[in-house]
Amino acid sequence: MIEYHSGDIVRVFYPYTPKVMQKGNNNLGKNRFGLVINAGNNSTVALPILQIVSHQGKTQRPDYILREDEVRIPEGVTYFKRSKGRVPIYGVIKTERIEFFDDDEISKPLTTIDLETKIAVLKRYKHIMTIPIYVKTMNKESPHHQKAMEIFEQAIIAEKLKFLSTDSGKCMYEHEEHSLLRINKIQPMGKLAANKRIHVYAVKLTDVETQDSFFCTIFTMKKEKQIAKEWGKAKKGMDWLKEDERYYLLKKNIDREWEEPTPYPNRYMPFSAFCEKIRENSMER
Repeated sequence: MIEYHSGDIVRVFYPYTPKVMQKGNNNLGKNRFGLVINAGNNSTVALPILQIVSHQGKTQRPDYILREDEVRIPEGVTYFKRSKGRVPIYGVIKTERIEFFDDDEISKPLTTIDLETKIAVLKRYKHIMTIPIYVKTMNKESPHHQKAMEIFEQAIIAEKLKFLSTDSGKCMYEHEEHSLLRINKIQPMGKLAANKRIHVYAVKLTDVETQDSFFCTIFTMKKEKQIAKEWGKAKKGMDWLKEDERYYLLKKNIDREWEEPTPYPNRYMPFSAFCEKIRENSMER
């Protein structure tokens, strides 16, 4: 089975008429590049994809002005084609319509865009959602657009926070968001310099089913006793992400930045030992 990630560029037959508005067998459309905005998981039947267009090459002209719903493909984005070698992908990503495709309708991932461009797509979508005509059109032509973009936004936030990363640094949030994860190890890293109410913890989370392990840093206002009580339970990946105060701040402003301490590999302790230490300190008081 092909594994997709949000930000992957694929080839797909994109219909001229939105699928929800088609009547009978309508096969009018065009093979296009498309941008995947949801990696897919066990609860996802089809993948949401934004179309990439060049307007017959007009987007490459120096005087081309981006429309309200468009984000330009960055220069240098290419994919490998056996007969031609590296082939450039150019044009603009259209955020005004989202179509869902089954995996057998989609090519394998050709290449991917960077986090900065994904953020630009999210911001452009949020912008057009302030314009009534776009809202009306999206509700009619892409009735599930809000849910699709909410999932896309969570993936972007997780990537920005390096949430559920492997030892190699690859963010696996999109494939673990619905998986049950339990804290294996924890490393207290003190309070945030800019806000003393925020405590920083580096944690190692383990997938209950596969036993795969992932790392993340969580900013929280919870006290140690509350952490010992509430974090001992397995939670879905998406629920662990929402334990981080930065998640809510980034939903308001995706451009927010923080300085955070770097975890020491040899300073993690078993979560059970952390909880026992909390109990001992409580008894001493």
